[in-house]
Amino acid sequence: MTSISLIVYTLAVIAITITMVVLSRLLNPAQKNKRTNTLPFESGIVPTGSTDIRWNINYYLVAILFVLFDIEAVFLYIWTTVVVDAGWPAFFAVGFFIASLLLALAYQWRMGVLEWGKRQQDNTDRDAIVAARQQTYQLTDQTPSTQSATADDSIKGGL
Repeated sequence: MTSISLIVYTLAVIAITITMVVLSRLLNPAQKNKRTNTLPFESGIVPTGSTDIRWNINYYLVAILFVLFDIEAVFLYIWTTVVVDAGWPAFFAVGFFIASLLLALAYQWRMGVLEWGKRQQDNTDRDAIVAARQQTYQLTDQTPSTQSATADDSIKGGL
């Protein structure tokens, strides 16, 4: 049977949430058809150029790795506070936990997640392919059609 305090707590959380949503809507109503709301805003600087920038995926992979190992550190810190009371079974469980994380790190290292230079070499290969295609067009004295130029552009930006 649920206690009365749990029911009161749940109702209080729901009431506070609804109150905050309603108050935020009343105090700051949505303003439609204003030009300033349709522009992206960054530190008071009006944006210029395209915002379609391709970011290197390695930044995200390193961030995910950091979060994983940061969480590992939190779990190990908590374990150190109860290491004496937990005994040998907890020690072996933490050893298995650390071993599985080290195995995952070794797998990621082997798959090249942490090797940024290798990815840069791929860009060099792509540029060499584009240069070879352009040289082929020059040797045959043909001007590339729009479709071929688009294909070269997709090779430059697509990989």
